[in-house]
Amino acid sequence: MSDTHNFLRYVLMGKPAEDAAIGPRVRLQQHLDLARAMQLMALITIFNTIIAGYVAYSMTYDMMVAAWVVTNFVMTAIMLFDVAKKSGRPAPKSVSGRYVLRSERLSIVTGFVFASLPLYLKSDPFDLLIFASLFTVSMCAGLMCVLPRNPRLVMRYLLGSVLPLMVHAGIHFNDRMIAIAIGLSLLFCTIYFGAREAFKLYLKEVKSVEEATQLREILEVALDGSGQAFAVLSTDGKVVFENELYTRVKPTLRNVETLGGVVHAHDRYWQTANYEVTNIGSVEIFTDVTRIEDGRQEAEALRQEADEASHAKTRFLRSITSELLVPLRTIRLQASMMDAGSRIPVTKADMNRVADQIRLLTESLEGRVEQIIDYASGDATQANLAGTADLREAETNPVLKLETLLRRSLHGGSST
Repeated sequence: MSDTHNFLRYVLMGKPAEDAAIGPRVRLQQHLDLARAMQLMALITIFNTIIAGYVAYSMTYDMMVAAWVVTNFVMTAIMLFDVAKKSGRPAPKSVSGRYVLRSERLSIVTGFVFASLPLYLKSDPFDLLIFASLFTVSMCAGLMCVLPRNPRLVMRYLLGSVLPLMVHAGIHFNDRMIAIAIGLSLLFCTIYFGAREAFKLYLKEVKSVEEATQLREILEVALDGSGQAFAVLSTDGKVVFENELYTRVKPTLRNVETLGGVVHAHDRYWQTANYEVTNIGSVEIFTDVTRIEDGRQEAEALRQEADEASHAKTRFLRSITSELLVPLRTIRLQASMMDAGSRIPVTKADMNRVADQIRLLTESLEGRVEQIIDYASGDATQANLAGTADLREAETNPVLKLETLLRRSLHGGSST
């Protein structure tokens, strides 16, 4: 509906709901506007009928004015009946358009009845036409102001108002009547183009609202999908817009200060943030950071396990090193007794005993080296490290240390 042709087609077509520009939102707005304005239009009709009837009777003293007043009151009663029938009902969420279409048809009759005053009287035809035209113009202008989003109704009321005036001008045709007819035609064109521009502006507003609504729905879906609870607050703290996730989360976080920290609610972790927006208010966001927080805690637990493993490895190496040094020192002492520079008399029995001790000690060293290899490959067990506590106790006494090693070595040799 971007040009005159489209608007004219919309005004003249029998079923306006078929027009592409008239969507559900426009139909609903027209329905609500008409339902709200019906009582006002009835009161305006009563007021103008009384004033026009009084002035006409004062000018003509023709009792037919009363008949004209009665017909207008009948039309007013129909409008008031419609108001009473709809009073107390909740505002609908969607409409079919039948109520607006019925009201548009009724507006033709209403306009014809109000503008038909000259047809009831027998005074000067020209004066009556001027008099009726003045009141007709005021009624059409008022209707256009009351219902700017219902151009079809305004144009039909205008058509109904112009018809009796043209009939009167045709019956009493003369030069002056031609001038009035031309003036009425110009009036019709003026109201037509004014209604067209007003309606086009209204459709642009509707399109902007629908686009904004679609963008808001896209934003809401995107925020829900990304795990963000989002709300726009006015300067007085009232919620202007909020997504569904914010509605669920906010009651739990009501007493939480939004200082950018991480809070726990609904078995999830939320990063809170609040931003001030000039001339609007503020934006409050709760971002689901559960995966990040779980990953951080898991990394912290792994780090602690790694630290504990490193400490355990250090303790094991320290203890196993001590166990290795003891038999090595013993072997060195035994060997020094038998080297070429030793002055200690050594018998063959002593040499056999020293050889046995060296063999046992080397077996013990071999076992400890195997433990180190197992530990390095991750196969060490508590049984392999059972003698560590005994060794730490023996380190303070060299004799006890040697006895401990010999006892362990002898036990190992007997088992083999």
